[in-house]
Amino acid sequence: MIQIDLLAQVIEEQNENFLQKKLIAREMTLPLQTNQILVVSGVRRCGKSILIRKSLPIDQPGLHLNFEDPRLVDFESPDFPKLEQLRDQFGKTSILLDEVQSVVGWEIFARSLHEKGQKLYITGSNASMLSRELGTRLTGRYKQIELFPFSYQEFLLFKNGSPGEESFEGYFLFGGFPEYLQNQDQDYLRTLFRDILTRDVAVRRNISNETALIRLGVFLCSNVGKPFSYSRMGSLLEIKSVRTVIDYCDYLEESYLFDLIPMYSQSIRKQLANPKKAYCVDPALASANSLSFSKDLGRKLENYVYLHLRRSFKEIQYFQNKDSECDFVVKWNEEIIGAVQVCWDLNPDNLQREIKGLKAAMDETKAPKGVLLTWNQEDILDGIAVMPVWKWMMQPSRDFFGMD
Repeated sequence: MIQIDLLAQVIEEQNENFLQKKLIAREMTLPLQTNQILVVSGVRRCGKSILIRKSLPIDQPGLHLNFEDPRLVDFESPDFPKLEQLRDQFGKTSILLDEVQSVVGWEIFARSLHEKGQKLYITGSNASMLSRELGTRLTGRYKQIELFPFSYQEFLLFKNGSPGEESFEGYFLFGGFPEYLQNQDQDYLRTLFRDILTRDVAVRRNISNETALIRLGVFLCSNVGKPFSYSRMGSLLEIKSVRTVIDYCDYLEESYLFDLIPMYSQSIRKQLANPKKAYCVDPALASANSLSFSKDLGRKLENYVYLHLRRSFKEIQYFQNKDSECDFVVKWNEEIIGAVQVCWDLNPDNLQREIKGLKAAMDETKAPKGVLLTWNQEDILDGIAVMPVWKWMMQPSRDFFGMD
């Protein structure tokens, strides 16, 4: 239990610090008119609570409480009603709870507020822990929205920049974490990476071998976009149990740090059996924590393309057959709607291979639309559109594929 006076002090200090943070324009707008509980989930430090604060009307401020404050270590489920009392005392009209999944029984309080018709906003950085409670006690009562680090267009808003190769080079180099864009200190990205691994994975999953988890995270940062098998990765990292490798990878996905995508197949069994590819939630974060000294710019560009696709679509796979490859095929409502090939620079040595891979993916998956993305080339080659990545990113990928 926590004394209400201490809770009030924590809330006052947190809200004062919170109000001093820079409001950031995002492409996403929150459906504030809904009667449901709004849940914004995503990787740590991507701007979830700032998005909610910016979305709220100025005359309807929310009471903000971040449960990662060490002074709240004694906060328990029976303390939640105190938040209603303090909300009214401070003249607020809603409650915003950051990282609430760390408190056992939070979903009971959430349901209670919903039944009273009161506004509640929640943020969380662990997909599994959120979805478990949301799915069991709050079914039909909440709307969940995923937030990522800045897209290219959000980067332009933040930097007050104009679209083009020069500004995209800045985005390519520095990524989309708001605080890193302000200080550009790579130690920030390394500390953030370690915090996610320890606080959002090791602590929450009671992992004692934290060193193995960190080595796995660094391995994935160093091998973005490269096929891997769990058994091979376990052997390289000296993790004896393949089951442990699989679990650790699942936990890294739950923390929103990485996505692991399967090879395209109509057979779920083959998808599970074939190698996966990993993409990081922020390529600059991956670069700062990578052991790869020869920077693979093509893989990094591929990671940015994946993230742009991921903001619109959840089902993304890579394509490979016996003699060709394509980076991404995108599924929507059980149908493949598009194929995307990424190449840093098209030249006489790779042109036919890249086009062949894209066309093979389109033919086999029946994808109606395909595009070949490069750093700065634009053309129509053998009926295939070639575009610079920065230009392709100037609209959501769902619009490009005609899904809006």
